[in-house]
Amino acid sequence: MKKILIILAIGFLIAIFMFIENQKKENLTFSFYHWENSFKEKNIKEKLYIKVLDIAYSTKLEIIKSNLQEKPKDFIPVVYITNETMQNVDFSLVSNAIIQGLKNYKFNELQIDCDWSGSTQSNYFKLLEDLKTKLNKTLSATIRLHQIKYYTKTGVPNVDYGVLMYYNMSNIADFNTKNSILDNNIAKKYHYNFDNYPLKLKLALPLYSQTIQFRENKALSIFEGVEKNDFDSNFIEISDNLYKVLNSTYFQGRYVYKDDIFRFEDTKEKELKIALNDFLKLSDNRFNEVIFYTLKYKNKFNLEKLIKGK
Repeated sequence: MKKILIILAIGFLIAIFMFIENQKKENLTFSFYHWENSFKEKNIKEKLYIKVLDIAYSTKLEIIKSNLQEKPKDFIPVVYITNETMQNVDFSLVSNAIIQGLKNYKFNELQIDCDWSGSTQSNYFKLLEDLKTKLNKTLSATIRLHQIKYYTKTGVPNVDYGVLMYYNMSNIADFNTKNSILDNNIAKKYHYNFDNYPLKLKLALPLYSQTIQFRENKALSIFEGVEKNDFDSNFIEISDNLYKVLNSTYFQGRYVYKDDIFRFEDTKEKELKIALNDFLKLSDNRFNEVIFYTLKYKNKFNLEKLIKGK
């Protein structure tokens, strides 16, 4: 009798656990980034995070404004800032540039995307605090996996929430990298400190594919949106997802040379499911929203089915 009661109790606990896990997924919603420099989509129903400004630095501050021919009703503007900018330009100048660049938009929330480093942390965090004070809007910032694992060193930005960019986690320029877009084995090396990380998180996952061109094992170019069948008779597959150019030719509008090597990288549905499940297990302090990168690949998978696990 005692054994039966124990078995029933274990079964009950398993049932509760499965119910909770299913509820987590049932409540999930998804949205999209739009990262092109122009936007002209009409009748968009999806929730969007649209990049409206690129801020970079060479010898001076460089600002590229996206051309929004159409403006969705309730999109969230995103500003991309290079780390070099924060190394060379005082936060106040960057803040003023952003506020000026946002003048023509009506918004209640702003997101900043910058992969800050130890040398730029102070300047970047001051920028975020300045924007939050002057705009008085909901402010979010993108977060990388290493910035959670080592958060006591990298710091935590003073924003309303973070967006964990669960992709681009490997060195894209390393010839030996398998897939720089999404590698769950690499990701697992950073599965630390989620229980201590103070920022509430949303999750960003990739949908895109790309190929990296190498010459003498040195990375030269990135071609986004390439599919496996784009490697025609001018290529030979020398190992999994590595293609060698047989004769100098044009590829995706660019001239490539004989013996160049191309590494094909794709986002697989099963890998996305693993990443999502890992995140749900890791992070209790989170929103039930997944942001996919990007809108133009929204039909690549059945995303409703993917996030609900049905």
